[in-house]
Amino acid sequence: MLGFHFCKVRGMSMSPDIPENSYIFIVPWLRLRQLKEGSILKVFHPKHGFIVKSLAKIDRNGLFWLKGLHKSSMPIEKLGPVGKSQILGKVLLVFPPK
Repeated sequence: MLGFHFCKVRGMSMSPDIPENSYIFIVPWLRLRQLKEGSILKVFHPKHGFIVKSLAKIDRNGLFWLKGLHKSSMPIEKLGPVGKSQILGKVLLVFPPK
């Protein structure tokens, strides 16, 4: 299936855009293309495991800073940056819970 996959989102850090218990469709090879601020990514974070966050910025060292969309989400400074190798894919579609 070319690496496409679905996963269920747990938690509220990306709501209201991605409500808790939504399913997301992830495309791994899109992570190899130019990523821009606002891209929604699935990442393997060394401290927090698998997370889905919005790309806040790419610093001059090529590190990716991520953020949640909900007001209670962890601040980007506390989450810290990740490298490109930790980005597992870009979220292409969101299927909210019924």
